[in-house]
Amino acid sequence: MTEKTGMEKRRYDRIILKGYIADIGDGKFAYGGIIEDVSADGLRLNDLPAKFAVEGKRYTIVISGGSSDDYFKLMVFPRWRSKRGRTVDVGFRVVKSSPGWKTLIRKVIPKVKEEEDVWDQYTS
Repeated sequence: MTEKTGMEKRRYDRIILKGYIADIGDGKFAYGGIIEDVSADGLRLNDLPAKFAVEGKRYTIVISGGSSDDYFKLMVFPRWRSKRGRTVDVGFRVVKSSPGWKTLIRKVIPKVKEEEDVWDQYTS
């Protein structure tokens, strides 16, 4: 796993997701984090302990908050981490999620417009 540096290459845009918290565990320990943003296949948690996010390790996240009493369970793998003093921000790839999570993501992430054809700018 690499430390986050410079401009990251992303497959999907990230959208800020306010009002959601997460409990993340590895089967032995559980931590609380704040969801900063989400994408179609990932999410970023803030304020995790600095020793957190072992490369190649699978974690389970339970997300709650928002305007409903729903909660969402996800299986994730860490992709990157950025140290902030005694805490870290960690980007995760979602590998398994509940249908409710997928529905929420579809609602908060705007549909991507089809790319314009570059040849449209050249009219005869």
